[in-house]
Amino acid sequence: MPAARTTEGEVGAPGGVTLPAEVQGDLRAIEDSLLRFHARHATRIGDAARHLLDAGGKRLRPLLTCAVVRALGGDPRPSIDVVAAVELVHAGSLLHDDVIDGAELRRGRSSVHAAFDAHTAILAGDFLFSWAFDRLAREGSRELQVAMGDAIRALCEGEVLERERRFDPDTDLDHARLVNRLKTAELFAYAAEAGALLAGADGPRRAAAREYGLALGEVFQTVDDLLDWEGDPGAVGKPLGRDLAEGLLTVPVTLAAERDPGLRDDVRAYWERRRVAPEADGAAAVRLRLDAAGAFAAARELADRDAARAAAAAGSLPVGPWRERLCEAARRAVARDR
Repeated sequence: MPAARTTEGEVGAPGGVTLPAEVQGDLRAIEDSLLRFHARHATRIGDAARHLLDAGGKRLRPLLTCAVVRALGGDPRPSIDVVAAVELVHAGSLLHDDVIDGAELRRGRSSVHAAFDAHTAILAGDFLFSWAFDRLAREGSRELQVAMGDAIRALCEGEVLERERRFDPDTDLDHARLVNRLKTAELFAYAAEAGALLAGADGPRRAAAREYGLALGEVFQTVDDLLDWEGDPGAVGKPLGRDLAEGLLTVPVTLAAERDPGLRDDVRAYWERRRVAPEADGAAAVRLRLDAAGAFAAARELADRDAARAAAAAGSLPVGPWRERLCEAARRAVARDR
C-alpha cells in the first residue's frame, strides 16, 4: 500500500484488521526497497516507473513472500531487495497492460502511458523487469532466477491467449481459468515459492508453498472477475462490465453461458451494438442474465474451492501463527470488495 496511507488488513486481506507488527515492518522495508532503483542516464524512464510505484498498491506479492519465509521460521528482512523484486515485475506488467488496454487510469492517477507516452511506458516496464533480474542475479539463487523467468513467460502467454479470444462468444470456462492462472496466479505462485527458497525449505515444502500461491492467485483473479460485475465502480476503479465491453469473457460470463447457452448470442449482439454505437450501454441487461443463471454464486463457490486448496497447501507448513495467517488470507481473499 502507499507509504503515506494507513495500512490495514492481514496479508492479502481487505481492510479493517490491524496488521501484525512484523507485517508492518516488512511492508515498510518493502517500500524502502522499492525506492532503491534509479536510471543512470535517462531520468524520464525512472520518473515513469516511479509514477506507478508511488501511486501505491497492496504489495500483496512481496508480503506473501515475507509471510512464507516467516511461516518457515526465517526472517525476510536481510533479503528484502530480492523479496521486492516480484513487485517490480508486477508493476512492469501493469505498465505494459495499460498500454495494451488503452487504460487511462491506474491506482487513482493517470496511467504512465497517459502521463508520459506509450513508448516511455513500455520501456519503463522493461526497465522494472531489468531491475528485478538485477536483484536476483546479485543476491538471489539460480533457482529464484529460473522460477521468476517461468512466471514472466506464463504472464506473457496468458496475455496473448486472452487477446486471441477477444470478442469470441464461444470462449469457455477452461480458457478463462487458464488465462487467469497464467496472467495472475503464476506470479503469486512465484512469490510464495520464493519465500520457501529464501527460507531454505525442502522440496515438499517448496512445492506446498507454490501450490498455496497458485491457489491464492486464482482466488484473487476470480474475485476480480466478480468485482467487474458486483463491485463499487469507485472502489474497483472502472465501470461495471468493463471486461465484457472490451471483448473479454471472464469466469462469471463463461459460467453463465454453460447454464444459459443463449447468453452467447446476447453477448454477440451486445458487442455488435457497441461496435456501431460505442456509447451504447447494455451491460446492466447482461448482468441480470448472469445473476439469473446463478453465475455470481457459482463463481464465488469456485473461489471458495480455490481458497480451500490454498489452506490445504498451507497445512504442509509448520504449525504456528504464520500458517494460520496464510489460511486466513485465503479465506479473506474470497470476501474482499476491492
